[in-house]
Amino acid sequence: MDDFEWDEQHVSGMEDPDIASWASKSSEDGDVEETVIDGMASLTVDEKEGGYLGVASGAALLRIIDPPPPTSRRKSTISRARTEKASIGSATIPPNFYAQPNPNRHILDSMIDAYFRLYHLSYPIVHEPTFRAQYSEVIARPNGDCWLILAYVIAAIGIYTTSTTLESNDLPLFAQAKSMLSINLLETGNLTLVQALTLVSNYQQKRNKPNSGYNYTGLAVRMAMGLGLHKEFQGWNISPLKMEIRRRVWWTLCVFDIGATITFSRPLSWPGDGIEVAFPMNVNDRELTAASQTYPPQTNEVTPYTAVRSQASFHMATNRIYARVISKPFPTAKELLHLDDTYMGEWLANIAPYFAPQVSVPPKYNFAHAVMMWRYRNLRIIIYRPFVIRKALYARNGRSDESMESHQAYERCLDEARNTIAGIRDYWAANEHTKLAAWYALYFLFQAALIPCICLRNSPISPQASEWRSQILATLSTISSLAPVNSSSPRCHQVILKLCGRFLQDDENTGERLDAGSDPEPVGGLSPINESPQTQMNNVYSMMWPNVPALEADVVMQDDAWMEFLRGEDPDLGGEFGV
Repeated sequence: MDDFEWDEQHVSGMEDPDIASWASKSSEDGDVEETVIDGMASLTVDEKEGGYLGVASGAALLRIIDPPPPTSRRKSTISRARTEKASIGSATIPPNFYAQPNPNRHILDSMIDAYFRLYHLSYPIVHEPTFRAQYSEVIARPNGDCWLILAYVIAAIGIYTTSTTLESNDLPLFAQAKSMLSINLLETGNLTLVQALTLVSNYQQKRNKPNSGYNYTGLAVRMAMGLGLHKEFQGWNISPLKMEIRRRVWWTLCVFDIGATITFSRPLSWPGDGIEVAFPMNVNDRELTAASQTYPPQTNEVTPYTAVRSQASFHMATNRIYARVISKPFPTAKELLHLDDTYMGEWLANIAPYFAPQVSVPPKYNFAHAVMMWRYRNLRIIIYRPFVIRKALYARNGRSDESMESHQAYERCLDEARNTIAGIRDYWAANEHTKLAAWYALYFLFQAALIPCICLRNSPISPQASEWRSQILATLSTISSLAPVNSSSPRCHQVILKLCGRFLQDDENTGERLDAGSDPEPVGGLSPINESPQTQMNNVYSMMWPNVPALEADVVMQDDAWMEFLRGEDPDLGGEFGV
């Protein structure tokens, strides 16, 4: 039995500048190449190289509707990809760059400005006035190499996130930061190192080293708890600003840790009990300074700390829902509807009115606000999409899955997929095209688009088919426009065309709206995909336990909870599905 080992040492993070050559993203026989390690955990359909990706990941759903190719073919693409990545990565970093760390020489003010202009407004793990004073050497730079690592990572993130091209000028800066990280640093513990490790983890995920980032997050969490960031001590002689910085670091780390956990569909490791630290206050930096002796009142407008406060409270409210979704037995529609209405409903009712879903925020906060809403919709897609899968499989067999609760779960998933696709399309049309925005847009868009994809493949003559086609075409158009700043876009575009291309031909304008360099499958009539329900359900095994043969899966599962859910009350489907 294979395991989930992975090696990301040679993943350079280089972008492919030839975004116009969409066909170059395919393998020689015309299929989309399967061996991909991506930070979104949406394209990695092979269990090797990518680490464990569970039931709630985007890759899981993709495995159901588009299983990976034979092992022999994967092995050749793995070795070829490693060779190419190693050769690309070794040629990109100036050999003399790291002779001596010198942030005054290597880091430009514009890089720092870029970091605080965009990334900081969502993830304020660093106090901007303090860091700028340290960077300018107005005050001392604390903790030696730890601060240097932090400075180089901030500069790298600033360049990467605000870039509007596929250039990779951030790589030498990050390599400098990484060169200063050593095992000896783990024998120390300070707030600066927690900040640095946390930012390194998120940068690595964005640069398609998800498991490396996951490990750095674990180090940061352990060190943070070792520093007591999860506690507030009564009578503690600490200034309001220092206490507030500790809160911001803790809850930004929370957002990254739980966000990555859901992305990869792994068990929650964030502590659920014993957390006694308040959420960050919603104040502007000018209202809370090093000279402040008391806490100021919170402001009723968006600040740099609104987004992390909202997202942290979202995760604290919904962790129990996610934990239930990835557990056995799979929850019923009635249970999920109750959890959704109770916990997500309460969070939505209590979100600050100036950051609510439908409000307009100051333009500089558009990205932070949009991502919060995309994340909310994405979790609802994740919890309800098994009911979409089951209904799609039933439709192939002419069966019905129409309990009131199941139908409501199905409709909620379709609604959130539609709203996500439209919301991302509108955001991208109206806002700056940065790498950071493109990364999140592609992640949430691709997961949402798989919902109409699986519906259209199985029910191409449904009354809703025209709407599904419209959503998929809108997705393809948006993904095409993401390509100048996201090198994963061409592959996502091709995956969707591979899944649904022939079903889009029913639209009379499809030929004009599809990318000229992409050839969908030939029209084969509007009949469902030529895979039996049994075949599609068998693929669920590789979604749940991707390295376990189907005939062994019942031993691993210990019971048939998941498959019983998908079979539901369909005796015919249950009869043909023998394990």
